[in-house]
Amino acid sequence: MANKSSSGISTPNGVKSVDEVKFNIQREENKPDRVKEFFELINNELRLESLSKSPTRNFTTYSKDKLRQYLKNPKANENNIRQLSKFLYRMCYAYRRLIWYNATMIDASAYSIIPLVDITKTGNAKKTTRTYYKTAATMQQLALDECILPILLTAWIEDTAYGYVYNDGKTFFIHVLDGQYCKVSAIDGGTLRYAFDFDYFRSRQEELQWWDSEFQDKYTAYSKGNATRWQELDYSREICLKVNIDDPTMAYPPYASLFESIIDLIDLQSIQSVKDELSIYKLLVARLKPLTGTNNPDDFEVDPRTALKYYQKLAASLPESVASCISPLPIDTIEFKPTDTSDVDMISKSTNNLFRMSGGSEVLSDTRTGTTITTAQIMADSMFAISSLLPQIEKWLNIYLDGLIGTDHAHVRFLKVTPYIRDTRKKQLVESAQNGVPTKLAIAAMDGFSPLETLSMQFFENDCLALHENWIPLQTSYTQSSGDGTVGAPTKDTDELSDSGEKTREADA
Repeated sequence: MANKSSSGISTPNGVKSVDEVKFNIQREENKPDRVKEFFELINNELRLESLSKSPTRNFTTYSKDKLRQYLKNPKANENNIRQLSKFLYRMCYAYRRLIWYNATMIDASAYSIIPLVDITKTGNAKKTTRTYYKTAATMQQLALDECILPILLTAWIEDTAYGYVYNDGKTFFIHVLDGQYCKVSAIDGGTLRYAFDFDYFRSRQEELQWWDSEFQDKYTAYSKGNATRWQELDYSREICLKVNIDDPTMAYPPYASLFESIIDLIDLQSIQSVKDELSIYKLLVARLKPLTGTNNPDDFEVDPRTALKYYQKLAASLPESVASCISPLPIDTIEFKPTDTSDVDMISKSTNNLFRMSGGSEVLSDTRTGTTITTAQIMADSMFAISSLLPQIEKWLNIYLDGLIGTDHAHVRFLKVTPYIRDTRKKQLVESAQNGVPTKLAIAAMDGFSPLETLSMQFFENDCLALHENWIPLQTSYTQSSGDGTVGAPTKDTDELSDSGEKTREADA
């Protein structure tokens, strides 16, 4: 394949390892000037004031009319909406949590490797085993669960995520490209293909030295007028994931309909920050008292010039949170209401409402109503998060393996499991195994072991150390008494209790 060789990755700067390519690409993307450029772009486009307190204590203002205009014509404003989503992801912790909640639902370590055999023919055990091992070893090298998260986060922020794969046989790396310069161009073999805008490099030619030589070659062709601005990349190197797969040609962030509520939440928090500062603000008034019984309104008990000298000494010694003034007029006491619990509750309720508006996410909210309803909502969230993206990853991966190790590789099947339902799924697999279904390796996957790791541990423990002969099986709660003379079934885990059972246990405690 083009992306894998014994010598490494071909770049305009010479042959490099994937670790070198990864380091330099990420270093370029995280340069301070690039980050500053991004924030200036979104601030100018939406006319957002800085969230930090200005000297005049102005509150943050947003052009919500501009946002509504974007959402009315999303296709023409794809980039504006994308940039806004990225901005809110960085500025709103609640939105960030929501994105991570969905992106981390996919567990790329939970997979099965299945050699697809023709059961009508006499099987070749050695050949099937070799095919299985080759696929298992390749999956071990890819370590997909360690590098898939960045592209999943991008998909949930922007809707469509475009990646370019680097693999030198030692390190696997997905370079997530800027969505502003990519667009879906076709559906090939059930996976999305995309084209890249090579005008990207007009102002970024220094980045080319660390990207794959394919980018240099195609940019050179575009610069010379021998190729178009938008060009598809090597099919074996592309990966494109989309949350809203029902509309492949338009990138529309999954939570775009919540953006106005998220902006309201940021405004509320910034206003609260200003109020907290005002609550410790004090104003000292040095009053010049007029003389009694005089007809001259400028007669004071203390000469103003003398009073001013003392006032200046006073003002110079005051801390930042205390202001002062000098006045011949009486001034009423100036007080600022301190923050109370109602202010904190208002932000908390707004955050919880945001999570509820997103479609569930009881794990993120502090308003749970019971184990049963929480479990049901987590199940709904899990299916929502994985139903679109997981089949796309599985389809892409098996096509990628076609080019990497050949079309005779074993099929890789991802298990529909999330961190929140892993234990439940494992129990189901154990029950299936007890009924004769071949799910032993899938059970090991629920414990976090890859197929190759599981078989290697089995060989080492059984064939090398013979632990299955020398070790006495550990007793479990199902095979031993409680020790206090009581009888009955073992105590259930909390997640196995109904709402009424949970209340009963709490009452008995």
